[in-house]
Amino acid sequence: DGKPTRPSDGKPTRTSDGKTTKPSGGKPTRPGRKPTRPVSECAPSPEMKTVLRLLEQLEGNLDVQLQSDTSVRLEHTWRNLTTGTYAFLGEPCTWFEARDKCKAIGGYLVEINSLAEMNLILKTSNALGWKELKLAFWLGLNDIQKEGSWVWEHSQRRNNDGFRYWKPRPDNDETRPDNEDCALAKGTSYGWHQSPCDTKKKLGSDWTPATVCKKDG
Repeated sequence: DGKPTRPSDGKPTRTSDGKTTKPSGGKPTRPGRKPTRPVSECAPSPEMKTVLRLLEQLEGNLDVQLQSDTSVRLEHTWRNLTTGTYAFLGEPCTWFEARDKCKAIGGYLVEINSLAEMNLILKTSNALGWKELKLAFWLGLNDIQKEGSWVWEHSQRRNNDGFRYWKPRPDNDETRPDNEDCALAKGTSYGWHQSPCDTKKKLGSDWTPATVCKKDG
């Protein structure tokens, strides 16, 4: 009735009806070797831990960058008004930082050519809550090149040739130690004041410099 089967030694056996069967204990193990643990139970090596830590840092930096990009897109919204197109950026900044921000989004630091334009800008900034937040804003107007010669940064027009909203008028004193060479619209009436160009923190009256950009077309 067929050949007898040998004891299970990890090799297939033949039954009495001629069929071959495999041992029931799974894969055979070789003498002298321990069975390997499943991969899921293996502890990561020190090198792998380092790689995983670097990946986590990279992922975190990527998340921050994505959040930053989204924030920039939301804040740099151009508003079409009857006197031009403007962007109102509420982050505290120096005059130089404000100028560079406007250039980066395709505009320039605001130039105001009439009382109607000034009032429309104030109406829009008030609607955004700037007055309640005590946010001032930089103008493109400065006398960096020559004391007392106030010109608009973008057009290079002299301020004496156009609309002015100084409150009070600049004293143009070359002996002043604080170099107030940039114009800032601040206060409840947003009159133009000369201010140090590197002003960024809250001013003496708690007004914080922000940015209004303008672009043509």
